[in-house]
Parts: sequence; structure tokens; C-alpha cells
Amino acid sequence: MAPVYPNSLFSGPNSLREPSERLAFWLVALAAFPAALLVGYALHESIGASQVALFIVLAMLYVTLARGRLLGSSVHVHQTQYPRVFGIVKNACAALEIPMPLIFVREDNLVPIVALGFGEPYALVLSSHWIEIFADDELSFMAGRELGHIAAGHTRFHSLLSVNGNENPLIALIFGAWLRRCALTCDRVGLLCCGSLDAATRAMGVAAFHEFARRVDYQAFAEQQAEIQSDSILRWGEWLSGEPYATRRIASLRRFTSTQAYADAAAWFARERGLEPPPLAAPGQGRVVPRDCAGWWRRVAAWSIDAVIVTAIITAFGGNVTGIHASETTRVQAQPAATSAPATASPGPTTTDGESGAIGCLRSTAANCRTDTLSLGPFRLTDQGLSLNVFGENVLLTPSTLAAAPAGLGFPFWFPVYLALLVIVAGQTFGMMIAGLRVVTIDFRKPGILRTIARYLVVGLLWWLIVPLSLIWRRVLLHDRWTQTRLVKMERVVARDFSS
Repeated sequence: MAPVYPNSLFSGPNSLREPSERLAFWLVALAAFPAALLVGYALHESIGASQVALFIVLAMLYVTLARGRLLGSSVHVHQTQYPRVFGIVKNACAALEIPMPLIFVREDNLVPIVALGFGEPYALVLSSHWIEIFADDELSFMAGRELGHIAAGHTRFHSLLSVNGNENPLIALIFGAWLRRCALTCDRVGLLCCGSLDAATRAMGVAAFHEFARRVDYQAFAEQQAEIQSDSILRWGEWLSGEPYATRRIASLRRFTSTQAYADAAAWFARERGLEPPPLAAPGQGRVVPRDCAGWWRRVAAWSIDAVIVTAIITAFGGNVTGIHASETTRVQAQPAATSAPATASPGPTTTDGESGAIGCLRSTAANCRTDTLSLGPFRLTDQGLSLNVFGENVLLTPSTLAAAPAGLGFPFWFPVYLALLVIVAGQTFGMMIAGLRVVTIDFRKPGILRTIARYLVVGLLWWLIVPLSLIWRRVLLHDRWTQTRLVKMERVVARDFSS
């Protein structure tokens, strides 16, 4: 039997995805920015692309650094530290054929369990407030649904919207149409992991009502859904939540158990399989094949996100995308001192509008600016301060000019610098993190500094050739071929069998 990759559970005619999940994602993505503008107008705050992009960067940095915070302030679960939880998660990962996440326990009175991260290894965070309340089969459902978010590719986006799994009403209002469908999708995965509709129902009850859930009649509770369906006003309250009503989730699972998709998935879960989850690919183990590489549209999605982020950063620091013109840069034309100049420094120059000193020199013409200078290579020390000779122009090195210089280089310079710097440090840019991509060598190693710089030098110099050729070479582009690097899809790397 051919191996079944994790994402095969979420594609094809028997997909576990809620049917309208993908449509909801694209509709929400298109409507998110106009909705943010509308919210900003209502709150009398200006929300633009720069603010949104900077929010994305800060959220991703926070989630990336959260692993260190979890290690420092939470209990790391492993074979000998809370083996009950470790065994339940390990069994679910082996069934789903996904690598083990890092498992942590922290105190959280609001969120029983949540998956976080932008790539392997993800983090599965459980609350000590709930962990002992769940029975083993109930915990299998809760862990299974969060692992379903990882396998379905939801977690990368969820981590942007909420760093602790507790969406606020504003986020739910904008993105809730997609979030609620994701929840219904992963309830199905949780059901398959626990193997019982009764256990799944009890787990949802415990997550909602804590210890009181043991005294709830779930048959009567599920029947409340009929009352909600009879009144459209009652359904509107769901729009302010990132998850559907518990009664709707139970009704959705009941319908799912009567479908062929459930029968096929349950048979797949009952197959003969190993007890160990698949390991992550070790660097140098195996070789990248074209199917591992990102296609054209996924590359464009990652580059588009990165382009928005770089543009936002440039404009946030007072620059513009095309760069600052030479006439906008602060300059000083230094002249050598006359032989008859007195030994003491002369007072600062005075301009026609009465200004003197450095400010007057900056705003005057070269003829009005006469200073004593001390030269050292391209640097000039004058009574106005230190200046640098750049292509025959002396630029005064003040805090304002130093701050403006990077922004003045513009998008064509900073975009490849941004790409190269993040790939050198992390192996992927922010756009790649969201799209689930990573830059590696042909044997899955992290590219070195020189190789990465060469990769983006080729991109910067030959983009006009790379773009048309990408319509032919969709997975291994020109700069990939020349530098022996590849842009791989993380789910394909995880799914590959490296044992042979």
C-alpha cells in the first residue's frame, strides 16, 4: 500500500475539511484589510498596510520567541515528565503520521490546549487547570484536534491571530468565518483520534464547563441546537467567537459519523502502523526532489507577503519605496582652509535667512559655507561635524542623516537584503513562514552565508530573466539551479520517507 501523507486527509473527495473552509479562507483574506480599515475608522484610528505588516512581523517574532518563554516558565513534557500526556500525544502523532510537537504545560484558566508555531517542531501547550479533569479518551480528542490544526496547515495562521489561542471578539469578527470552519474540520480529526463520539462530546463539555461538565446531560444539551436554528438572532452571537457553538459542533460530528469520509478515515486510522511518529528530516539525509519544491503560486504568495512587510518597514522609518532623491539628502560642501586663516576656529557660517552654525551650513549653498576642515580619507571633520564624501558630495553625518540613509536606499536594495538576512539567520523569511516554505541546499542542509548571498545577488541582478523562466521552470528556478539551493514545502519534507 502506498504511503499516505498527512495532507491527504485534507484533500480529495473524502477530505476531512469542512466543505467551505478553503472558500472562507480566501473570502476572509480578501475582506480582512477593508474590515480593518472600517474598524480603524470606527475607532478613529488610522490602520494602513504598514500597521498591518508591522503587526504581522511583531506577532511572528513573539511566537518565535515564545518557545524560549515556554521552556523557561512552563513544564516541558517528555517520556519521564508526565508520561501520560506524552503517550497520548505520541499515539495521535503516529496515527496522523506527523512529527511530535514540543509539549508544554502552563497555567491558563481560559484555554485548555492550543498548538502554536510557524513550522516544525510546533508546540502543543496544555493548561494545568484542565489537564487532570480530562479523561484519557477526552484528552485524546483535545490533543487530536490541535494536531489536526497542525496537519491541516491552520496553525501558522492561528499563531498570527492569537498567541495564546484565545481570540478576542475583534479578531473573531474579521476572521471568524474561517476560524469556525477550521474548528469543525479539526473536531473530525479529534474524533478519529479518540475513536468515540461520546468521548468527543464529553471533551467539548469539559472544555466549556470544567468540572460541572460531569453533571451535564449531553443528549439534552445537544438538543438546544434545534432551538438556536429556529431563531436567526440567536445564531448571530456565534459571529463574535472563533469557534462554533458547542451544540453546533456536536451536531456536525453526528452528521460526519454517517458519511463515507468518516468510514474511510476510520479504516485508515485502524490500519497496521508503527508506534513511533515520523522523525524530522536530518540535515544531509536524503536529497531534494522537484516534488518537494514550492510551485509558482506559493512562491508568489510568500514574496508578496515579504514585499508588503519590507514596504511597511521602509515607510515606517520615513523612507519611500523608490528611495530618497539626492536633493533630499543633507549635504555640506567643505572647503579647505585659506592659508591666511587664523589659528582659532571661525564662527559658524551665516545664511541669508539669519541661521548660523551647522543648520545654516546645511541650508546654504556651497559658496556660503566656508569652514576649517581636517581630512582623513573620505571623511571630513569641520566645525559643523563629521561628513563623508559620497560620489563627490560631502554628506554631513548627523543622527537624522544616518537614520534617513537606510530608508533612502529604497525597496530594490532592502528587499534582497531582507530576504538574504532572514534566510541566513532562520532559513526562511516571514512570508515563507506563513506559506510553509524553507530554503535548503539540495541535501536538506541550511545554506551557508556565501551561498545565500549569492542566491539573492542572482535574484537582484537577473530578476528580469528569472520571472519569465519561472513559467517554464516552476519548481527549481534559475537562482536555485545556479546556487544549488531549493525552496521546499515543509509538509513535503515531513512526509518524505528518509529511511531508504
